[in-house]
Amino acid sequence: MQNYNIRGIFLLSLVAAITATICDGYHVYTHTLSYPNPLLFNQAWWVFPSFFLAFSSMSINYLQLIHALPNTIATTESQASGSLEHLIESLILFVMVYLLSAFGNNDPSMLSIIFYSTFIIRLFFSYERIFLIIIAIILAVAGMFFEGLLSHFELVAYRHVDIFYDPWWLGGLYMHGAFALRSGMRYFVFNK
Repeated sequence: MQNYNIRGIFLLSLVAAITATICDGYHVYTHTLSYPNPLLFNQAWWVFPSFFLAFSSMSINYLQLIHALPNTIATTESQASGSLEHLIESLILFVMVYLLSAFGNNDPSMLSIIFYSTFIIRLFFSYERIFLIIIAIILAVAGMFFEGLLSHFELVAYRHVDIFYDPWWLGGLYMHGAFALRSGMRYFVFNK
């Protein structure tokens, strides 16, 4: 079994959970989603802890996937040390996509087109594309599934839904998160 950099996973999960919780606040502010029993800033008490657990799980699954994939899929650069500059750039782009989902969700079809097409453009200019697309698809499917479960159990409600209580654009948001996850792993977990 892989030796995990627990401190790095913790720091990545903490930074990501703080960022996602703030961005989720914009979703609440713009009525993109709502919580039936809000506690603070109209968010449920469990928002930050669930983001922290989600990002911890993503980090561990990222590490496990690297070792489970065949050698024909390149992952060398995706597990090399990363820079703070690249992490900040990836986080800013992710936050921009998140904020666009908050302020542009009145036209969910256009938002979906923008998110999925810009993901493809970003993927084209990226490295180790097969690995990244695998991560992005896993994040999109798992993220939408768990968000849908939360909605099914009436813990959160999206203004607009397309599939399993979720809007289609949500998958695109998660796919853009793959870039931020990879740069976060490279900076927090793989830096020596």
